[in-house]
Amino acid sequence: MTVPHFSVVYRGKILPGFDTETAKAKLITTFALSEEKAEKILKSGRIVLKKDADEATARKIGTALKRAGLDIVLVRSDPAPPAPESAAAHRDPHRPLPGEMPPADPQPLEAAEKMPAAPPPAPPIRKIPFEFRGTGTAYFKIWIVNIILSFLTLGIYSAWAKVRRKQYFYGSTRLQGASFEYLAKPLKILKGRAIIVTMLLISSALSQLIPIAGPVFSLVFLFALPWIVVRSLSFNARNSSFRNIRFGFSGSVKDAAMVFVLWPALAFLTFGLLFPAAYYRQKKFIVENSSYGTTRFAFTATAKDYYGLYLKALLPAILGLAAIVGAAFLFFPLIPLPGLVLYFYLFAYFSATTTNLIFNSSRLVGHRFSANLKVWDLIVIVATNSVATALTLGLFYPWAKVRAFRYTLENLTLVAAGELDSFIAGEEKQVSAFADEVSDFFDMDFGL
Repeated sequence: MTVPHFSVVYRGKILPGFDTETAKAKLITTFALSEEKAEKILKSGRIVLKKDADEATARKIGTALKRAGLDIVLVRSDPAPPAPESAAAHRDPHRPLPGEMPPADPQPLEAAEKMPAAPPPAPPIRKIPFEFRGTGTAYFKIWIVNIILSFLTLGIYSAWAKVRRKQYFYGSTRLQGASFEYLAKPLKILKGRAIIVTMLLISSALSQLIPIAGPVFSLVFLFALPWIVVRSLSFNARNSSFRNIRFGFSGSVKDAAMVFVLWPALAFLTFGLLFPAAYYRQKKFIVENSSYGTTRFAFTATAKDYYGLYLKALLPAILGLAAIVGAAFLFFPLIPLPGLVLYFYLFAYFSATTTNLIFNSSRLVGHRFSANLKVWDLIVIVATNSVATALTLGLFYPWAKVRAFRYTLENLTLVAAGELDSFIAGEEKQVSAFADEVSDFFDMDFGL
């Protein structure tokens, strides 16, 4: 008797109740595939995933793939043996001969779901806290040297100062015993800054000679903004690594124009009503186009979540404004007091809640993050940092920076599903520092 063999065929569709991201994540974790290969399978049409397997193996593979959300069909890959000539003329054509297995139905085999094969064991869940081992004193030494040398070299050393600063904070941040790395070259940054300064000098000179040149350059900058955003995020990502695997960013200029130009314009035209939606789309654009090696991040927050954050801040804002108006009528010199209280509260509130939402909504295959920053803790940190920095004429700034950074990391955890060593390093790409320096020069932060 010939043992029948079957091919496991993906029909190019996701089963109801699943989405592409979930199916991709399950393919990666269940079958140890790279993200690129999982995406290739899901984007293909009808494709054979396993050829000429025996029936038990084909059913087990089909079951696992169905549990991942793929529409699978098992197709018999070898022809059924011909019936003996003597029996062929008198037998029921729908009834198999004795000892012959019935051919597989080319439609999905629902019986595959009833196979006793156990699903692959779920990877163990572990909570891995982030650590920051830097100190204000150590950073003060780097900070003061950076300021002095940048001043003495008329700003030339600022490129090296930036690299030293980032290398200190990256190197002091640890996860599961390993630290992060910042790999940018100072000379590359210096070239980018030289181009920026040259362009600004030309723009300033032309504006003096031709008044219309100023608005023209502003319009050119607005059109260039999406490109600057993408290149800046790409440069920072490609020069950041963890365990010798670099991060990446693959967003398009077209999508950046939508979220950093069109949506803010719509928010302005609607008197701020669309601002939470615009902010949500910006963060979604950044997270979902970021990657660690070849594995991209996913973002599960919605615009509704961001509207909820802003609505909760509405009542305190109204009460704060009422207090300011009341102070103006009762005793005018008291106006700064409720104004400062309102500023510290709103700054701490949005810093804590948006940071928590971004990290709690970010996924990396089966891994996720957990952030738990408290508004009142941040109010104390922001207020004391501001007062201490003002009283010391800015000398407390390094300690203020370290305090705020440490608090964020102390309340950030990676909830890991399995090991962290399964990521594949992405292809190395050279990204210009020019756009990153444009964003630094104009003090624009496109990160999370």
